[in-house]
Amino acid sequence: MNEHCVFCRIIAGEETVSIVYEDDAVVAFMDIQPASPGHVLVVSCEHHADLFDTPTDLALHCLEVAKQLGPGIREATGAAAVNLFAANGRAGGQDVEHFHLHLIPVQEDEHFELQLPRPGAPVPSRSQLDVMAARIGRAVQKRGEVGRRSRGGGAVSS
Repeated sequence: MNEHCVFCRIIAGEETVSIVYEDDAVVAFMDIQPASPGHVLVVSCEHHADLFDTPTDLALHCLEVAKQLGPGIREATGAAAVNLFAANGRAGGQDVEHFHLHLIPVQEDEHFELQLPRPGAPVPSRSQLDVMAARIGRAVQKRGEVGRRSRGGGAVSS
């Protein structure tokens, strides 16, 4: 537990929240500053700064819980959609440095701030996209974190 982390204090029972779901690894509760009514946070019980610091099995469990909660959120709020969002790092908008997922209901014809693509966003050329894909691929291989896969799902040798 990180005593300076509000989510750790919530998990320890030191802060009051409205719990939607809870198990040994995850707690889901209502966001106190919701983007829309029904905004739920799915939070890992273990303290990890962001998705990239979280063990894969725990991140997958959080996603599984989010997937199970989404249809209930949609039904309870009458939303046309439920968006899933995870900010990773302060520059990306993460205000609590403890891995969590946002489930945000969106009503029909409601403007959602994270709509992609952004209006007026430039479309890079294929060569620019290829260069960035190669750069990312090299960085991932250098770190040895994932094996490269072909489009068909088979491993690709380098």
